[in-house]
Amino acid sequence: MRESLNLLNYFPPVQDNEWKNLLPEDFNWRPIEGIEIQPYYRHNASNPGHTFDRRQWLICANVNLPDSTAAQDAGAEALWVLLDEPVVSPEQLPAVELPLFFSGAKISPELIKILQSQTVNKALDSCSLRGAITLPEQYSAISAMEIAEATGLWTQVINLEKWHDYGATHVQELAFGLAQLSDLMAELAPNCTAKHLYFQVPVGERYLLDLARLRALRLGASEVLRAYNAHTHNIHIVGVPSHRYESVLDSDTHLIRQTLQYAAAITGGCDVIVSPGIGHSLRILHILRHEGKLGSVADPAAGSWMIEHLTEALGLASWKLFQTIESKGGLRKSQSWIEKEIQRVDTRRRTDVSSGKDIIVGANAFLSEQIKETAPQKKSLVASLETIRIRTKHLGTPARVRIHGSYNPWLDRLLNLCNCSIEGNGSDSIDLTITETDKGFQIQNQQCGQALVKPGDPLPDAADQLLLLLE
Repeated sequence: MRESLNLLNYFPPVQDNEWKNLLPEDFNWRPIEGIEIQPYYRHNASNPGHTFDRRQWLICANVNLPDSTAAQDAGAEALWVLLDEPVVSPEQLPAVELPLFFSGAKISPELIKILQSQTVNKALDSCSLRGAITLPEQYSAISAMEIAEATGLWTQVINLEKWHDYGATHVQELAFGLAQLSDLMAELAPNCTAKHLYFQVPVGERYLLDLARLRALRLGASEVLRAYNAHTHNIHIVGVPSHRYESVLDSDTHLIRQTLQYAAAITGGCDVIVSPGIGHSLRILHILRHEGKLGSVADPAAGSWMIEHLTEALGLASWKLFQTIESKGGLRKSQSWIEKEIQRVDTRRRTDVSSGKDIIVGANAFLSEQIKETAPQKKSLVASLETIRIRTKHLGTPARVRIHGSYNPWLDRLLNLCNCSIEGNGSDSIDLTITETDKGFQIQNQQCGQALVKPGDPLPDAADQLLLLLE
């Protein structure tokens, strides 16, 4: 019989310092969250553990009310419907057999009564009524809970999306969400419960951080609920697409980015994942479920040393910030301070994106030559960059540029953004001449118009000056 192979006899254990000696200096990744991510992790980096033990998630389509039937035909398992009218007749509403999520300023308890009557007409138990109806702020948390008591509806939302759109980091979003949860439980005390509560979380900024943030959210929320002796129920998380880096000009890049968004949402543990419409995005979710088998395992990231480290790092940092907010009197009393903290990091992020320091594929680097002309996403940090690209497209053929000076990556990004073609010294037909100086890059057109741009300046501002010389 052949002797079994023992690889440890051939490959002895390697110590941490031996690995570290092979790595370049300062090779760690330091995202804006303020944590440090190493290039490798060993088994002693963190203690692995499951943050959730079930693996059911719903594919939800965000549609207008008339399109609800088409969404069901396309495979949507839940519907997110925007209601612009205060009262909707039962005949207009989708079938109550599906989980229904309603949003809009005109929502009232009357909608819940209409849905309950539909369940009675269909001989269904009202507890089978699932989804979410977020009532306006004039309804107290206690009254909203009482209205939904006989149903499976969620009527209280901890919405991380609003802070995300303001520019908050993952750590800030988590901390503010926990502070809002704490305020809510204080309002419900002593009858604290999470039965009708859900978190709405934007997903899609940074894949690994997104995944770890979702796991950290469950751990942090569990601690807050435990502190209030809240009734133990599952923590419901609805994942919605982030618009922070959404690029609408390059549809191929957008689909790839959406796929990463959904993969992070699934692996991170969202219970419901919202697709904007019933087109490609809905099919991506079906492919990830049925072909990618991402719904087959509960918490598949558990045991990954890097993800465990990120979960712990984000959790600890957000908990520390949450405690700071609590010491200031809670979320409502900390609004002014919170706005200043968000503004500080949002300014830095916008500067990094607009200068090209933070690479956003298809927006400030690796640009597609073929783009569709459409209005940029207003919530996206790359909207100003996409406005420049549309403006450049209207110029027609690429501008011919001659450069006098050394290679500069910032200048290269600027010329790509403005669709400029670099010509050699032998070419006689030149639209712009760019000369490197001690003060920056001097740009001159054929009519002797000039502009000075400096490396590190926001690319949209520099592009505006360049395009003015061409228009």
